[in-house]
Formats: sequence, C-alpha cells, structure tokens
Amino acid sequence: MGKLQDLKAELDGGHPVTGAYSGDAQVAADQINEKNRSRIVEISSAELLAWAGQASNGDRPRIIKIQEGKSNANEAVKALCITAEQLIMRDGTTLDLNLSDRSAMLDALVSGGVLSAADKTSLESLATQSISRAEELNLGGVKAGTIQQARA
Repeated sequence: MGKLQDLKAELDGGHPVTGAYSGDAQVAADQINEKNRSRIVEISSAELLAWAGQASNGDRPRIIKIQEGKSNANEAVKALCITAEQLIMRDGTTLDLNLSDRSAMLDALVSGGVLSAADKTSLESLATQSISRAEELNLGGVKAGTIQQARA
C-alpha cells in the first residue's frame, strides 16, 4: 500500500490512543502528529556507560553492583554480570530491549539481586522514545492537506 492508502486506513480505523480522528483535517493532522506513542530503541554503549556510572535514588552506582556480582556464587548471575559489564564497557555496542534474551538478562540481574527494580525502570526509560502515530506508521509529518487527500 502507498502512504496515502496507509493514512486512509489509519483515519478510518482511528488512533489507538485517542480513538476516532476529527473530521477537521487540521485537528486530525494534529492528532496523528502528537507524540503520544512510544517505542523501544537501542541504547548505545556510551549511554549505557553513563547509566551504569549513576545510581538509582538511595542506591549504589550500577557499575559497582555489576562488578561485585561477578563474584556471586550463582554461576548464572556471575555470567550475566560479566556479560553486562562487557556490554557496558565495549565501545560500539548497543542494548536492544526489544530482543527477548536481552530483556530476560535484565530481569535476571534484578531477580539475582544485582540490580534493583528502580535500576531496571531507569534503563527501560532510557530505551523508551516518545513518537507520534505518524512516525510509528512511517508516514512522516502529516499535514492537513495530506489528510484531505487521503479522505478524498
């Protein structure tokens, strides 16, 4: 389908957050361009390093907790700490929480007592980007005239 057809299908179906689009083309354009959706993006090694050097409120620096976790008696937790440290320290890597094994790794670091739930929330927040429905559908910035064309 072309972009106009995709836009028409969206206008007919309604916005997943706000529901039916306005009959007014400018209002509908504003609705589809509003940043009220989210997506998970990859986190660069530089961002990971900065995150790891910080601590959640009332907690200790995350990189210290990960390094200490490398001496954990549980080999699975130990291996995850080694992996996490390398991911954080190696330049040019990314963490993609869209991948189930990466998300499971984060969950295991929390359940293994290395990272806190607040650390996990902080990392997930770092990976979450606010986008518009138009961006989500790869429509670019939608203008009122384009709404009118799609509805014609």
